[in-house]
Amino acid sequence: MSWDKIGIEDKLLSWHEIMEAEEYVYTVGVAGEEFFNGLKHKKIIGGKCPKCGRIYVPARLYCEECFVKNDFVEVTTKPYIDTYTVVYKDDEGNKLEKPQVIALIRFEATHGGLLAYVEGEVNIGKEVEILEYKIPLIVRVK
Repeated sequence: MSWDKIGIEDKLLSWHEIMEAEEYVYTVGVAGEEFFNGLKHKKIIGGKCPKCGRIYVPARLYCEECFVKNDFVEVTTKPYIDTYTVVYKDDEGNKLEKPQVIALIRFEATHGGLLAYVEGEVNIGKEVEILEYKIPLIVRVK
């Protein structure tokens, strides 16, 4: 693997990489496995700190504030659009037939969030319904 750094120090830099391996085996870890198994059962699984009560989405093994091991819980609070962007071109610069809205979806009373493709008229703060539990999620604005 090689990396080329382009830019000036203290300014925005970009890296161009060359991947010499064709496949990677990525282990998601204990919390990631709970989270992805939840998606298979159409559930959002978070990590809840037994000390402070924070809930992280996606699940994390440890609370970043208390440094104690989290419990895994199903997140049932309302999902909403925190922020979004509209994509007009694919990753090779070709114009898409239809612009794609990608949003950061957060869940009330939790920390973190998930990326999603959005259907419907998007607005920050709007509640969404999860249509497909995969990464990224597919959601529809309510």
